[in-house]
Amino acid sequence: MRHSLAIVLLLLASPAAAQSLSAPFSASVINSGQPGIQGIPLFLWNGFGGATFDDRATLRVDRDVETSSGGGKPWWTYKAFWANTTTSFVSPGFEWVITSELHNRSRKSANAQNVAVNGTAWKQPTDNGEETGTTWAGNFNCVDQTGLPNPTTSCVALELDVGGIVGPDLNRQRVLSHAAGGGQPGAHVGYGYMVSTGQGVTIDRAFSTANVGSTFGIGLDLAGASFSGAAILMAPGQWLGFDGNADGKFSRFLGFNPADGALTYMTSGGPVLRVTDDGATYVGRIVETIPHVPASSSAPCVTGEHAWDQSFEYRCVAPNRWRRASLSDW
Repeated sequence: MRHSLAIVLLLLASPAAAQSLSAPFSASVINSGQPGIQGIPLFLWNGFGGATFDDRATLRVDRDVETSSGGGKPWWTYKAFWANTTTSFVSPGFEWVITSELHNRSRKSANAQNVAVNGTAWKQPTDNGEETGTTWAGNFNCVDQTGLPNPTTSCVALELDVGGIVGPDLNRQRVLSHAAGGGQPGAHVGYGYMVSTGQGVTIDRAFSTANVGSTFGIGLDLAGASFSGAAILMAPGQWLGFDGNADGKFSRFLGFNPADGALTYMTSGGPVLRVTDDGATYVGRIVETIPHVPASSSAPCVTGEHAWDQSFEYRCVAPNRWRRASLSDW
């Protein structure tokens, strides 16, 4: 298989190009012990005209490991296609190791779905019925080896951009990321998005928005979904912050404390509202802006309801049964 890529490239080129490529073919590229083409740019081009179309791939690399006895090295990573680039310390250019560009000009009525990059991994049954190992359709890593504690330049594992946009998007069809649950009816997917860490690793923000001169319409929109459980699920002891800033600081928050079984709204001055599981409510202040004063002692009411005006305090002591007490200065 080590010769296969070089041979495929030679066969795809024209006869004249094949003759020119024969010289730079090396049995040990840069003394790596690996055969290949050394020191030459290579360009593959396919053009289709008229009504004909060739459905063969421009470049195809097949690796089919059909050995029932195993083989290979434990935890060794094998590559079907490997592109390795090292940048210069002072290079001002942008080195993009693998670039895929698709110029999509097909009409909407043609119903074509054209993709610049596609990664499909088929998780298939094993030979002995054992569960198939973990399968990744796409994997991106940015490994920061600089050792700097607070870098000012990014190490981004994945960036999604939608460019070339002018004007509004009333139908909301320009999408940065779309997680579709399953490719067939009845499919069941565990998580839409899952953020996890390794042992001892801390993620400062599981999900974050950075507003640099931009405006977001809605931060989190769940209105179009149907949930069999909670729309937002939090564990006991976790909090919702309300007046946070970009540094993650906040002074107003709401959360459930399992120690006392109370839902609590807190400010920097202390708890403002606490509601326990048995219904007990602790409030710093109560201000009734619309007291709903009853017209008579038999006006509709629910036991425990109360109201007031400038002369009386009203209390519903039974269904549709009010009592009142006079108010006076002191």
